[in-house]
Amino acid sequence: MSNNPQNLGEVYQLYCTSLSTIYSSQQLQRILNEINSAIFRFLLTEFGFQRQHPHKKMTLAETEAAKVHMKSLPTSLLPQVRPAIQRAFDKLNVSQASRNTYGARINQWMTWAEKESWWPGNLRRTEKFRSQCCPPKVNLYGDMSNTPLMPGKGKSLPYRLQPQATPPQLQAELNEFYQFMTVANWQGRVIEGVKESTAQGHSKNIELFLGWFSKYGSHYAPMVKHELSLSLIFPLVTEEELEQLTPKQQQKLWKTHKAYLEAWICDYFNFLESVMHSTSPRTRHLKMLSILILGKFLYRDWVEDKSDYDNIPLFKLVNNLLRREVDAMQEWSRNRYYVADQSRKWPDVPEGKSALSVVQSTVVEPLRLYCRPRNNRGNFRSPQQIAISHQEFLAWVDLGLSPARRQQEARNLKVALCCPVARPTDVPANGLYHPLPPNAVRDKRADGTLEDNYIYKTYTYEGKYYQDGVWVKDIQDYKTRKFHGHKSFQIPNHQFGDGSCVYEYIERYLYGWWLPGNYKNSQTYSWWDDGLRGVRGRWVTAGRAEFMPLDTCCVRINAKSQMWSWGYFFIVPDVGKCYTDSTFANFFAYQAHSLIGKRITPHTMRYIWATWGFQVGLSDAQLRSLADAMGSTVETLRSMYERCTPSEKRRLIKEAIDLTFHGMWKREGGSRKTYANQC
Repeated sequence: MSNNPQNLGEVYQLYCTSLSTIYSSQQLQRILNEINSAIFRFLLTEFGFQRQHPHKKMTLAETEAAKVHMKSLPTSLLPQVRPAIQRAFDKLNVSQASRNTYGARINQWMTWAEKESWWPGNLRRTEKFRSQCCPPKVNLYGDMSNTPLMPGKGKSLPYRLQPQATPPQLQAELNEFYQFMTVANWQGRVIEGVKESTAQGHSKNIELFLGWFSKYGSHYAPMVKHELSLSLIFPLVTEEELEQLTPKQQQKLWKTHKAYLEAWICDYFNFLESVMHSTSPRTRHLKMLSILILGKFLYRDWVEDKSDYDNIPLFKLVNNLLRREVDAMQEWSRNRYYVADQSRKWPDVPEGKSALSVVQSTVVEPLRLYCRPRNNRGNFRSPQQIAISHQEFLAWVDLGLSPARRQQEARNLKVALCCPVARPTDVPANGLYHPLPPNAVRDKRADGTLEDNYIYKTYTYEGKYYQDGVWVKDIQDYKTRKFHGHKSFQIPNHQFGDGSCVYEYIERYLYGWWLPGNYKNSQTYSWWDDGLRGVRGRWVTAGRAEFMPLDTCCVRINAKSQMWSWGYFFIVPDVGKCYTDSTFANFFAYQAHSLIGKRITPHTMRYIWATWGFQVGLSDAQLRSLADAMGSTVETLRSMYERCTPSEKRRLIKEAIDLTFHGMWKREGGSRKTYANQC
């Protein structure tokens, strides 16, 4: 239904929709019953609707007829509604109590309608004004908790070892273990270090193991003299111990420790399945990886090369268990097994459409319209709400209008917050320039290579000059960087139906939004845009600055160098800091859920893009390009991400067979016709 109603029936439906966002279902039903009676029994009789028995309750047929009649009444009659209801009350001799009840409902309806841009004679009816108004934002699906991804799973049981319960000696071991994983050059370490995010995941798993031992695995405590320690997880045998034993005794000792290690791992996995309702082999695989790297930390003095670990019996056991989980993961991938209900993360796709096109039309486009400065009533929205809408839209632009990369890149995307005084020669005199910081002040790995991601605006990109400039993402830190290398992407400046472009939304979000016009508290523009200088208007939002950012970091190369400051592109409103993995996923999914009732996460968008690539029949070269844009490979897209239905998979070959058949039929038909003529 249009947000610019043409008759009283449509006005009434819009009003009912607005009420549904305010009242509970019980209150709503009572209010609707009263407004229905006021309109159908009384008001419409003054606008030509005739009832056979005006003083009796309406029949179902009369109610339906009243609704049809209401749709024949133009909105130009709205100013006459209040006097009309009073005339109806007088003619039908309605009691004072009924006048109060029904009259109040009609008055509330009209008070609501008078504030709308489509009210007859309202100056807000202009096209320009309506283009500044958001559509009504109605969340028909409630909170995301109403759509659980694992309906049968109860509340998780907390069992992680907490800092206050961690003995000092154990905490020292945990700290050393973390440094072993993350410090660039660790003496005696023969394996590569891991990123801090990976190390944090391993540390969390180790603390979960220790918490489980503390709460549920007390019968294993005698192995380590009743004390919590890392060797409770991965038994540590010293070389001094082995020197005092015969080969047969050594073999027996290793066998005992292997039995212990396998026993507690099996018990823990049973606990995950029966108590935590966790059945995914991916979860067990991550747990095994944490056990493996802990073992490599504990046995670091035993090895001179990483292959030496394979000679230690306990590592043979762990590697065997790891292979078992890898096999299970591959089986799940082949058969498309998932713990979560995927139907709750996947849009409902009509036949002939792709999930990608559905997402773009039902999520991305509505989010763009919600960036408008006024609400559907025509009033200016709060500056922070406008900034939030821009952030929500840009997150979906990043993953919904361009091939979806991993959310880590968007979540950790940085933006420079200062600019060099000397303007680059390729920047026009009145051009907007947003720099990429020099390499000297950017984050680096131990080998000196860059390790961060930035968005910036430039006028010369890959040897080509752009008169209006282009926004670019410089990606130096992502999961598959070792395989695919550094990536630089020009952000497409898509143009939308109303003429606006992606770059406008980026710049409004970063710098604020000046809206020309004569408004209350208008100002005269005196900032950087020469095209607006001297124009009256107002700032409707300060953009990202509305969130009170607390993430600003300043870097100086040396005492004499310039100070460079930067912040994260996406930051949590009211918190002012960057999103975490889970908060960004929830922030992203919430928008889809409120619009279409599906919890589409950033990772789901990778499945959607891969599936689209196979649905539309991209060529091998195009698939390779898509995979590269997603930081993946064609084989990974096909084996992990593609979710075409069986009929979609058969469609291309069916079309090819049909084409061949029709071609053959035409050739045979022509031959037969020639043969018949000859006869």
